[in-house]
Amino acid sequence: MESPSPDLRVDRAVLAESDAATLAWAVIEPAYNAVSFYDGLDVFAASMSPLTPGQRTLLALHWCVAEVSNGGFDQFFLNPTGLLEPDAVEGFRRLGVLEAADLVTRARATFAERPAPVSVDDPSSDEYEDAEAFDAYQERLRPLEDRFVALVDSELYPNAAAYIREHRNEFVR
Repeated sequence: MESPSPDLRVDRAVLAESDAATLAWAVIEPAYNAVSFYDGLDVFAASMSPLTPGQRTLLALHWCVAEVSNGGFDQFFLNPTGLLEPDAVEGFRRLGVLEAADLVTRARATFAERPAPVSVDDPSSDEYEDAEAFDAYQERLRPLEDRFVALVDSELYPNAAAYIREHRNEFVR
């Protein structure tokens, strides 16, 4: 017999939290601790399965914001948490932060053009040209990252708090 999926919703008392970012974290902390990015795609998918749509949204947004704030879109897409990119785009749309969804989509397209890693053993490699190509790539990402980070406090967390309160059954028991 298969064990029931864990209920990762939190106690209703959390809805008394007035700080939007703190509220967003409080309702996804159990999901944050339950989801595994490092044990393969099957384990990742299984650990995501008990999440409600709202929990998936806020978990993806949490990781996207954390990675972009720490090391840019490059870090988000290169790390295992980049698996959440489709959930993040959908999540920003769900919360009504359409500009953030667009920025992630544009950053993904730019990431697809990321210069290949340089092999020190490749005799045709030109260190100067490779560095210039990578710098140009980062310059294309920088304005997207700057605008994305500006949206976090002004739109993302206020919209997330409103979504949590409007869809409380997805987050609290």
